[in-house]
Amino acid sequence: MPYDATPRPGSTADPRDAGPQPYHRLLRNPVTAGWTVVLGAFAVLAGWMFLSLLIQVVGFAIRKDPEGTISWFGLLTTNLTLIVLIPLTMLVATRLNKQTPGLLSSVVGRIRWRPMLWFGLAAVVVELVMLGVIKVGGVELLSGDGKGAAADAAGVIAVVLLTSSLQAAGEEYFFRGYLLQAVGAFVRSSVVAVVVTTVLFTMAHGVWPWESPALFLDRFAFGLVAGFLAVRTGGLEASIAAHAANNVVTFIYAALTNSVNASLNASDAGWGLVAVDISKFVLFGVVAVLLARRQDLATTCDLPLVHAPVIGGPGKRLV
Repeated sequence: MPYDATPRPGSTADPRDAGPQPYHRLLRNPVTAGWTVVLGAFAVLAGWMFLSLLIQVVGFAIRKDPEGTISWFGLLTTNLTLIVLIPLTMLVATRLNKQTPGLLSSVVGRIRWRPMLWFGLAAVVVELVMLGVIKVGGVELLSGDGKGAAADAAGVIAVVLLTSSLQAAGEEYFFRGYLLQAVGAFVRSSVVAVVVTTVLFTMAHGVWPWESPALFLDRFAFGLVAGFLAVRTGGLEASIAAHAANNVVTFIYAALTNSVNASLNASDAGWGLVAVDISKFVLFGVVAVLLARRQDLATTCDLPLVHAPVIGGPGKRLV
């Protein structure tokens, strides 16, 4: 039985929720108490703050970039501070909330690699097409110093290719993974869960509508599409692919135009660029849904939502 709807004191279980559960409701079960879900969100945040500070301190001790610049090493340090969100979210979900391992990745309890590859290919194609539209249409991008590629462009590109996809996955595991399921533990509506986590995602990027309405809308639109895809495809594969493709293409282009710092620390954006970005997000969302339908991806969970009981002593579990 994939879901025991028998309510227990303090649990998030609801007798109205019998049967297979959608992705955003996978932290709602008879074992996980609501307070542990709230505690879990703060535990991930606290763990991330500690580890990211540690990584930055070590990074600065090794090499500190001049003010207003980002080297390949600085980009690597930044990416590592976000990659740590992957093990942190998994650890909290499985240990504190007692969730079945893998349910942050998808409703089948693991990353679905073949769909991930298809989503990734589609995302890269969409990114390149839209980059072409930007160049042909003369849309203003975040600019560098106008002197060609960055001095360490090869190093930046290597860091991007090796770590930017994992960095994007880290953000997705936290915002479209743990937080989406955490909100879903308290509200049935996937729309509410997606909107709430999208607001948190946009705020986490330090973007406010009164400072840069265009950039705020850009980040907000991506969060909406990524959250919608997590629910609609039953996992994080599509949102990771979109996020990774966006970051990889953006920062490779930034390395070739010496605009890495401008791209990483953007505080404003033109409406033309935002219009293209939103069109890109929506286009990929449509393509991803069609790909998910073609591959008949599961969107509800048929696995036990919590760890199976220990049978026969330590280390033995029913699966």
